[in-house]
Amino acid sequence: MPRSTRDRLPALTRMRRYVTASFVAMVAFFAFFFGATLVGDGGSIGVVAAMIAVSVVVAVHAAFWERGGPWWLTALSLISSAALWLLVPFDGQTAGLLLYFGVAVGLTTTTPPFASWWWFAIGLAVAVAPVVVAERDDVGTLSFLLIVTAAVMTSIYVVFRLNRYAFDLYLEIDAARETTAELAVVRERYRFSVDLHDIQGQALHVSRLQLQLADKTLDRDPEAARAHLREAEQLIVQTIAETRRLAFGERRLTLAGELANSTELIRAAGIDLTVEGTAPVGHPADDLFGHAVREATTNLLRHAQAERVTIQLADDSVAVLNDGALEPTRVLSGLARLGERFAEVGGALGTRHADGVFRLEARAERVRRDGSASATRASSAVAS
Repeated sequence: MPRSTRDRLPALTRMRRYVTASFVAMVAFFAFFFGATLVGDGGSIGVVAAMIAVSVVVAVHAAFWERGGPWWLTALSLISSAALWLLVPFDGQTAGLLLYFGVAVGLTTTTPPFASWWWFAIGLAVAVAPVVVAERDDVGTLSFLLIVTAAVMTSIYVVFRLNRYAFDLYLEIDAARETTAELAVVRERYRFSVDLHDIQGQALHVSRLQLQLADKTLDRDPEAARAHLREAEQLIVQTIAETRRLAFGERRLTLAGELANSTELIRAAGIDLTVEGTAPVGHPADDLFGHAVREATTNLLRHAQAERVTIQLADDSVAVLNDGALEPTRVLSGLARLGERFAEVGGALGTRHADGVFRLEARAERVRRDGSASATRASSAVAS
């Protein structure tokens, strides 16, 4: 199979094909090796033909190693391989025929519903029967052959049991991989919904304020009303463009961009705004700071009756204060999730209410205390 085609196959499918091919090839090798040995030593053609027929049955049985084949195939494999082992006179030339019965027993006793040590013990008893009959007069040889027969049968059983155990682990890993992929899709959908909510939530709220102002000033100052309508229209146009960029994955959130957007929205709402300090440049958590400013702006526009807002900027922190929170404010779900993102990069997001002023502060060091850059997980934190 060409490499490009093989790489397109799911990993689990490749694993199944590999194991199946390995078992079938093993049985085919037994048939070729022992057939050549028997023919070379002048063995009976009938025995060789019977061995080839049994090898075909066992090889087909081996192809159903994962879930077990039809009951008649399992029975045919066990009966034919047992008959070959029991009926052909036991000697040095025919000892290898035990491997066919061992494979049939190993396949059957490691696949439900016969996956049990008890069934293997029955198969082992059948395997030692011709040895006991052939060497019952020689205790030393009998003991040795019993040990060898038991070792061969047990080794084959252990191989199939380990394969079953390894494949079950592989199934769990594959299921975990699928779950991870599904969670990644859910996280991306959640991120998109949060961004969409933030973009349109701010715009709709401010547009509503502008329309209310236009309605109030329409009679006494039509020009001012038209100005409010133009601002609302401009904001809607910007929101449509932002939504389009978000939909096509072209929107990259930055602190500078959110500061400019929040400044426009807050002042458009008639709120006095003061910006203190300088925005940190090239900070690893720049996008998280942008999220903090956007979340604070959305909340104060929707939940507060602020007259004055102050944004304080420092090298490793951003704070947003407003005087519209008359009562202690519960932590909103958006802030809680954003706080988790800051915690993932070694930062913190906190709120405080005092003397009628609500303060939201986001802090993240440029370098973690363990010496690693705080940017190492900032992007993944936002994506999650």
